[in-house]
Amino acid sequence: MPFSFSSISLERADEYRQLYSQSPRKSAWYSFGSLWAWRNIYGFEWAFEEGVCWIRTRNDALWAPVGPWGAIEWKKVLPRLFPEGRVFFYVPDGLGRLWRELFRGGVTVGEDRSQWEYLHSVQELVELKGNRFSRKRSHFVQFVRRYPFRYRSLEGDALVSVLEGQELWMKEQSVSPDLEREDAAIRELVAQRGHIPGLLAGILEVNGSPVAYTVGEALDDDTIVIHFEKALRRYSGAYQAINRIFLENVADSFTMVNREEDMGDEGMRVAKMSYHPVDFLRKCTLSWFPE
Repeated sequence: MPFSFSSISLERADEYRQLYSQSPRKSAWYSFGSLWAWRNIYGFEWAFEEGVCWIRTRNDALWAPVGPWGAIEWKKVLPRLFPEGRVFFYVPDGLGRLWRELFRGGVTVGEDRSQWEYLHSVQELVELKGNRFSRKRSHFVQFVRRYPFRYRSLEGDALVSVLEGQELWMKEQSVSPDLEREDAAIRELVAQRGHIPGLLAGILEVNGSPVAYTVGEALDDDTIVIHFEKALRRYSGAYQAINRIFLENVADSFTMVNREEDMGDEGMRVAKMSYHPVDFLRKCTLSWFPE
C-alpha cells in the first residue's frame, strides 16, 4: 500500500471523530471509544489518506475506511491503493451497497449474520409496553420490589466506579481468554475516559455494593451504543433493570440504541432478539478485484 499506518493515538482522535461523524452508517465497532478499548487486543493501526481513515489489525486484516463515503472517487482510489485487489472486513451495509453499485462484478460479498448490530428504539426499551415486553417488564418490577437499590449516572472521573462492578462480575464467571480480553478492553476505556467524549455510564447499587452497570457512547445526536453491560446473576432482574434505568436517565435525548452484535453466540442472539430490534446495521466481508 502506498501509505503507512501508525498506532491509534489520542493525538489524532479529534481528526478521526470528525471523519466518523461524516460516515453515513456509524457502526459501533468503528466508534473511537471502541477502537481505543480494543486497540491493544487487536493491534489496531490507522492511516489517514484519500479523505478517509483506513484501519487494520496486527495480522494485516483491513477494515472498512471511515469518512464521507459518497465524496470519495472510489474508482480511482481503490485501483491506485490496491492494484491487486483487497479483502475488507466488517464493512457496514451502506458502503457495501455503494461499492457493489460502482464495481458490480468486481465485488463479492460474504454475509455473516453474527456481525449484525442490533438497533432498538430507546422509547420502547424505556416504556416496555405491550405483550412483546411483558417478561422484561415483569423481571424489572421484581427487581424494583425485591431490592433496595440506588442508581447513579456516571460521567468523567466517576466512571471508575464501574470497575468495582466489573471485578464483582468477573468473580461470578468461569475465566476464559475471551473474558480476560473483554476485561482489559473495559479497563482501557475507563482509563482514558477523559479523552473520549460521549462516554456515558450508569451503575445500580444494592446496600452500597454494585450489582449492575452499563457503559455507552454517543455515536451521533440520535444514537447511543451500549459497549458493556454487566449484572450479577444472583440479583434476579438486574439486567432488565440496568437496561431500562440507564436509558431512562441517560439516553432520553437519543431515539436509537445500538446494542452491538451477538458474535454468533446463540444464547446472546436470543437475548438480544428478545428486546425486539427495530432494525439492524449489517456488516459483511467484502472482496474487491480490479476490473
